[in-house]
Amino acid sequence: MNKLSIMEASVRKWDRIIAGKGTDGGVLDCPPCRIFYVLVCFGCPIAEYTGKKFCKGTPYIAWYRHQNYVHGRMRKKIYCPECLRLATDMRDFMVEIVDSMRAEQGETQKSREGG
Repeated sequence: MNKLSIMEASVRKWDRIIAGKGTDGGVLDCPPCRIFYVLVCFGCPIAEYTGKKFCKGTPYIAWYRHQNYVHGRMRKKIYCPECLRLATDMRDFMVEIVDSMRAEQGETQKSREGG
């Protein structure tokens, strides 16, 4: 899988969470973490986008804290309207990264074609 398809899979994960058909297992089911996280965060498209490792600088931190401090459950999913807002923020951020990667690939493609 290339980095773009990994990030597209991440968008789909958050879409499932928002729809109430999925949960967040953190590094265990995060598409980028499966590839780029083995004790350290290295090469992750999210980290490359934010300039920070371990999802710092992303909406994930607020989602994670809300899940732990308000709901205190191992299964991270939509329990309340704030969960929905935070999950939507995370999904939208993943979409922003995907859009940025697509734009970058388009620019790279244009420069290769001489345009």
